[in-house]
Amino acid sequence: MPRRDFIPGRREPEVPSNTFSYFFREAFRRIWVSKRTSFVAVAMIAISLFIVGSFLLVAENLGRAAAEWQGKSRVIVYFESDATAQQVDAVGRWLASRPEMAHRRLVTREQAMARFRTWFANLSEVVGQLDDNPFPPSFEVDVDPRLAQSPAFRQTIAALQTMSGVDQVQHDWEWIARLRRVVNAINIAGLVAGGILAVAAAFTISNVIRLTMLLYREEIEIMRLVGATERIIRGPFLIEGFLQGTIGGLLAILLLLVTYESARRALASSSSILWGFLFTGFLPGPKIAALVAGGMLAGWFGSWLSVRERSDTER
Repeated sequence: MPRRDFIPGRREPEVPSNTFSYFFREAFRRIWVSKRTSFVAVAMIAISLFIVGSFLLVAENLGRAAAEWQGKSRVIVYFESDATAQQVDAVGRWLASRPEMAHRRLVTREQAMARFRTWFANLSEVVGQLDDNPFPPSFEVDVDPRLAQSPAFRQTIAALQTMSGVDQVQHDWEWIARLRRVVNAINIAGLVAGGILAVAAAFTISNVIRLTMLLYREEIEIMRLVGATERIIRGPFLIEGFLQGTIGGLLAILLLLVTYESARRALASSSSILWGFLFTGFLPGPKIAALVAGGMLAGWFGSWLSVRERSDTER
C-alpha cells in the first residue's frame, strides 16, 4: 500500500451514519484546519455585504425621512426681514380664510434662531456674534398632500407669493421627489457594487474550496475506494462554502451595526438635523435577512463551482 504523508488535522475517512450531521461536522473541521484560507473567503464576503449594507442603510433612512415628510406636506411662507406686524397679520388672515391652508403656525424670529442653534449646534457661536437676528418670521402651513399637486393649489401659492411683506414661499414636495430619486440611485448603486463584489467573493470561495479539495485528495480517493457516493464526498465542500458565506454575512451585519452606532453617537451631538435624517434607525429585519442570505448564496455558489470543476476534470 502506498505511503500517505501526515497532514495535521487529517483523520481517516468515516462512513457517515447521519449524512446531514456528517456534512456539517466535516465542513466545520475543514474550516478550522484551513483557518487562514477560510478567513480570506469570509473576509471577502463580509466586505462585499458591508458595502451593500451601507448603501441600503443610507437609502433606508433617507426613504424613511421622505415618507415621513410626504405624509405631511408643508408650505413655508418666509417674510422679508423688515416686514411689519400688520403685514404678518394680513398674511395670517389670508391663510385662515382658505380651509386647505388654515392649519398654520407662526414661527417668530426668536423661535427661528432657537431652531437653528438646535439643528446646527456647531454654528451657534457664529450666529451669536451677529448684532441682529438674521432670521425672518415665517408661517408653516400643513396641507393635504393630495391637494398640494393640483393646479388650483399652485395658483394659490402664486397669489401668496405676491402679497406684501412676503419674501418667498417654499413647499417641500419638490425636494421630496428629488430625495426619492436619490434614494433609488443609491439603491441601484449599492446593488451593482454589491453584485460585482459578491461575484468576486464567490470566486474567492471557489479557490479556497479548490485548495481544500487538493488538501484532502487522498482522503477523497479512499472514500471512493470504500464505496462512498459522490454526494457524500462533495457534500462537506458545499456546506463549507455555505458556512463561510453565512459567517461572512453575520460578520458584515455586526460590522455595519457597530459602524452605525458609532457614527450615530459621534454625529448626533454635532448636528441634530443630520442625525434626524441619516440615523432614524437600523436596517429592518427583512433586509438583514436578505444580506445574510446573500452571503449564504455566494458561499454555496463558490463551492459549487469548485466541486463542479473538479468533477469535470476527473471525468
